[in-house]
Amino acid sequence: MARIILQNSDINIDINKESRLTTGFISDREVLKKRSKKYLDLISGLDSKTLSHTKGINELIKAIQEEFGTAELSSLPIGIVAKCFLGHPYEVHTLDLSGSQIIKHYKASETMDADFEKARTVAQHNAYAMVEVYKDKIILIREDGTATKL
Repeated sequence: MARIILQNSDINIDINKESRLTTGFISDREVLKKRSKKYLDLISGLDSKTLSHTKGINELIKAIQEEFGTAELSSLPIGIVAKCFLGHPYEVHTLDLSGSQIIKHYKASETMDADFEKARTVAQHNAYAMVEVYKDKIILIREDGTATKL
């Protein structure tokens, strides 16, 4: 027969979303949640809007932090690859989240970093708004924010 070891009414067990995220680990279930419109709009606007101003970059960083909460750096994407709409000769652009949030546009003939190159072909497909690149997986994001693991 089980017996109660702790007889303390002050113990409060709360298993809400915020308490699960304080560990800093993002499960596949969390990674596959639908992305917010704000996040999608900021990423899709990398071609049409200039983010060279401090306000633009800060807004982008804030949106990424809001999207992924308190996750550890190892659980966050190392970057994002998306189709580039600047026109020929550019085909994709990356947002490198591993260090300094550098936005770079790639021409058709340019090779990308190995981690991003594996997402290049999928990012060019019209079915996806962007591709989040992680160290151990690729997450495809559709226009409506739904996510699929590759």
